[in-house]
Amino acid sequence: MLFKRESVSTSSVKMGFESVELDRQIVDYTDLSKRFYQVSRNFSKQYAHIYYARLNTFRNILSPIIQKKWSSAYRVYKLCDLREKDSDCIIIGTLFKLQQLKPSILKELSDQLEIIPQPARTHFVHDSDSMVLEDELQRIKLTGDCIDVHQVVTGVVCALLGSEDEDGVFTIKDVCWAGCNIQKPLPHINDDRYIVLVSGLNLGAKEADHIFSLNLFLEWLSGLSGSSEYQEEVSKIVRVIVAGGVFTSHKSESVLKEADVISAAGLVDSFCAAVSAVAPLDLMPGSKDPSGIMLPQKPFHYCLFPKAIRYKSFNRVSNPYECDVAGFLCLGSSGEPFKDVMCYSKIDNTLDVMKKTLQWRHIAPTCPDTVPSTPCVDTDPFIIYNCPAVYFCGNCDEFATDLYNGKDGQRVRLVCIPDFCSTKTVTLVNLSNLECYSMTFT
Repeated sequence: MLFKRESVSTSSVKMGFESVELDRQIVDYTDLSKRFYQVSRNFSKQYAHIYYARLNTFRNILSPIIQKKWSSAYRVYKLCDLREKDSDCIIIGTLFKLQQLKPSILKELSDQLEIIPQPARTHFVHDSDSMVLEDELQRIKLTGDCIDVHQVVTGVVCALLGSEDEDGVFTIKDVCWAGCNIQKPLPHINDDRYIVLVSGLNLGAKEADHIFSLNLFLEWLSGLSGSSEYQEEVSKIVRVIVAGGVFTSHKSESVLKEADVISAAGLVDSFCAAVSAVAPLDLMPGSKDPSGIMLPQKPFHYCLFPKAIRYKSFNRVSNPYECDVAGFLCLGSSGEPFKDVMCYSKIDNTLDVMKKTLQWRHIAPTCPDTVPSTPCVDTDPFIIYNCPAVYFCGNCDEFATDLYNGKDGQRVRLVCIPDFCSTKTVTLVNLSNLECYSMTFT
């Protein structure tokens, strides 16, 4: 649907208005992001702990999968226990990519001393890239055609079937990924129930030419615009999720200063209050929002929202974020982990990255290697413990969606939420059939 207004000045548009009376639908909701909220912030610990926790968790996950795929024909070894050369066996570990273009502070310093200007890079893949497999004690070099080095990233845990040669190189003959976990049965809903997904509001921008479109979105959400048909559709919206980019867009080159945050806080608060007045709202931070850069990001501080916190329907949530809406598990992030995977591989499509992370059972495999993360000690919060029904990525260049069908009957609606600042577009997911479509407000 396309909303158009001909001659309205964006500077005259203000957020905050009375909504029409709509018979809002109410569904059960549970915030399942406890593991993101309770991550330890002890920066005296080493980052190796999160890899140990990840590997130990995936050993338990992979054991029955290995048994199902390869039966008991091969023994499972730790790297330190490899003794027999050229004898097939199974090893479990974490993939690590050796990439010569990968940013390094030591290399940057040496380049500076050479006084040679280096071109800025956003993609760090080279034909010479190679892989090793690591466990708690050591690593081993990998070879073979079963895994394309350009289709994986550092941090993925897998099981490999193969043998070690006389040179200490492990030749891969087959690979076993964790795969998408078993999905709980999806509820049957007879009537339409919609979740609205939006990202990249960029309310701290000095040249906010998208504010008018944002107000059109608020008018539609409040039932103030459109025909009675659209008002009926709006009444079936059960939740709005803002997936990061609230104060500044991911595409913005400028860094948000304290004065910019203060000046934009009132507009952000008014927007959140306007949405919360008509529908439940979950507000996620993004990498450039005032909530700390390290994943998992904690919710925005409540003092930024003196108006919105008056509404029980307003929820400040983490990034990544997981919740249960009417029995449908929703999981996603504001986009940083998925974009990082594309930087260090040749997977150049966000939907393909999302499918890969489901196959790897991990929402942010490159944490903490190339995505800033807190040094978790006892657990890895980014493991996908339960298969979602709606899996989303915020702040994408354009809207895209697909339905992922797993081997065990899993059905996952993948959603790339476009950056609203540049596209004026939001997305809707219908829980009754998992259909998804976009709406543009211009």
